[in-house]
Amino acid sequence: QAAYAAGNAFVEGLVEARRARGAVGCSVAWGPWAGGGMAGVEGAEEHLLRRGLRALDPAVAVSALEAVVGAGEGSVVVADVEWERFAPAFTSARPSPLLADLPEVADAIGGTSRAKVEDGGESFLGRVADLSAVERSQAVLDLVRSHTAAVLGFRDRKAVEPVRAFRDLGFDSLTAVELRNGLNAETGMRLPATLVFDYPTPQLLAEHVHDTLFGAADVEPEAAVLADLDRLASAISGFSPENAARGLVEARLRSILSELGGVAEGDAKSAVSQQLDAASDDEIFDFINQELGRS
Repeated sequence: QAAYAAGNAFVEGLVEARRARGAVGCSVAWGPWAGGGMAGVEGAEEHLLRRGLRALDPAVAVSALEAVVGAGEGSVVVADVEWERFAPAFTSARPSPLLADLPEVADAIGGTSRAKVEDGGESFLGRVADLSAVERSQAVLDLVRSHTAAVLGFRDRKAVEPVRAFRDLGFDSLTAVELRNGLNAETGMRLPATLVFDYPTPQLLAEHVHDTLFGAADVEPEAAVLADLDRLASAISGFSPENAARGLVEARLRSILSELGGVAEGDAKSAVSQQLDAASDDEIFDFINQELGRS
């Protein structure tokens, strides 16, 4: 890519030098073409589409080239851009003088986006207002997983494991911005573009979003344990049969169950002992008859 970019820059410089001498020349920076070229690599067209670059129909592209050459232009860009998706990601780190004068970009970054944030934020907060603390936490996690799935092109949020790192899911700086924009629009928050690096799993990000919107969850210990078990079950369901971690998880769960069984057995024995200490002779004989039967 570095050599390709250098080659393009040389051609543009050559065209400008020729035009300065009164000669003809035209340099076109193309967006992706449909049906081949660099965008023809498997998955590339879908990847670019998620970033707001639609593939050009070859017939339309050729017509555009004829128009550009006929108009005597020097250096132009021909691309089919979805500005609401492309501009916020392209300008997330710094403003872009290349795009600053385009009205579509101003709308995408400014007023249109703010309106979406306000409407979406009220909608989400309204949906979770009457939920319990545990249900609200789950709703926020579902929200994060749904937007993550949409950014990555997954059909279902179940494909997004809550405890799997965004990096391992395939996130980069651009998809991070897309996720940030989606969550901001949905919740009314102002999350940073670095959110997937600051909170590296959907679970951690969901907890941050929840605590920012509603404050730290004040959940009963029993409810918190059950919620953790639900998250664990969701994470385990994503393990492949050959995943070595399955055996480790199974061993740990069996150990926990064994400890729980031991506690329960100990509590039961303690309760029986206390009852016997307080019982009369007749009650003790009745207990023996019930437990061991009459001789």
